[in-house]
This record gives sequence, structure tokens and C-alpha cells, in this order.
Amino acid sequence: MTAAELELEHSVELEVMMNGKKTTLLSAVEQIVGTTALLTPIQINGKVVGFPPNCMVNLLYVGENQVFCWKNVKLKAVRYEKKIYHSAELTGDAEIMNRRGSYRVYIGEQMTLTAFSAQGPKNYPVHLKDISESGMAYFSKEEFDVGRTVRLHLTIKKGTELQLSAQIIRIQEFENRQDKLYGCKFIEKNNRLVGFLMHLQQEKQKEKMGMK
Repeated sequence: MTAAELELEHSVELEVMMNGKKTTLLSAVEQIVGTTALLTPIQINGKVVGFPPNCMVNLLYVGENQVFCWKNVKLKAVRYEKKIYHSAELTGDAEIMNRRGSYRVYIGEQMTLTAFSAQGPKNYPVHLKDISESGMAYFSKEEFDVGRTVRLHLTIKKGTELQLSAQIIRIQEFENRQDKLYGCKFIEKNNRLVGFLMHLQQEKQKEKMGMK
């Protein structure tokens, strides 16, 4: 994969290594100019984050059921057509990484899930463990089969929720728990979910840096 093949509005992960520490940041592709990807600027408390020369950044892109990686990317804040971006110079082909899924955000909250069967739809309370652009995992005492279509009612802020359709692809049981962990993949892409995940990631980054 080359820079020209990146899909606009698609999320990307930025693995930032500095002073022996590794941080993962989430952004999205907004424009492609030659071999440069212009990304949604990463901000903390309204200020665009800077990346000093001594940090190493890898850019990861999940597409075509594979993870593509550009290593040691030069990342900097730029102004282009009156807008601020983080620019990433992506020369050559990306490497294919053997890594499942995309960046996951821990949720740990109760949500409502609608399951569909021959008897019709039925709502269940579930404990949403985590979520990513490509899928989610939740705990439930209810019995669901692999292949079952479900719809998560994801609360993104008070009075607002996303409807996310998914298919159950794996089930995990535990000796010390009565519920099971269900892993799902989303059936369709939702651009609002990308923005929600970016917001959550930024909030968690603030907490790590003691800015809240």
C-alpha cells in the first residue's frame, strides 16, 4: 500500500516512542498531497501536540483486513489551505503487520444490545468491554450464537447514541465468571464512531499526562 491508496476519513494509529515510553494516539486521514498524509490534528486542552525530533513515530493503517505500517514517520504540525493538520511523510510501500484488529478503547460501561432472531428483535443489558473502528467486545449472561446479528446502542454523550450493527464472531468462557465475553465485528462503517473514538483517546491521553 502507498500513500495514494489511503482512504480519506479513515482512522490511523500513531505509535509514538520517546524516552523509553510508548504512547498510541488516534487520528484520521483528511487529505493526501503527493506522498504526504494530512491528518486530523491531535490536540490536548485545545492545543496542537508537538512531536520533538527525538521521538520515533510509526503510522498504522487498518485496511483490506490487514494492518499496514510506515515506520519512523516524520510528523509535524502544518497549515494547508488555511487549516491545521499533522503531516506525515509516507514514502514507499507500507509494511504489512501481523496484528489483529484496530485500536481499541476500553469502555467498561453498561449499554443496551438488540439481538435479532426468528422470533424478532429483543433488547438486553450488556457490559461493553471495549470498542474499535472494526469491532467490539461485551460481557453478557445471555446465550448468543456465533454468527448472530446484534445492534449496539452506544451512548456517546447525554441524549445521543450510535446504532452499530455487528456480527458475533467468537465467544470466550471463564471459570470464575457466570457471564461470557462476546467478540463482534461491525457489519458497516460508521464515520461518527471514528470521531467518538478519537475524542475518547484524547481524553484518556489527558488523564495520563495529568491534564484533567
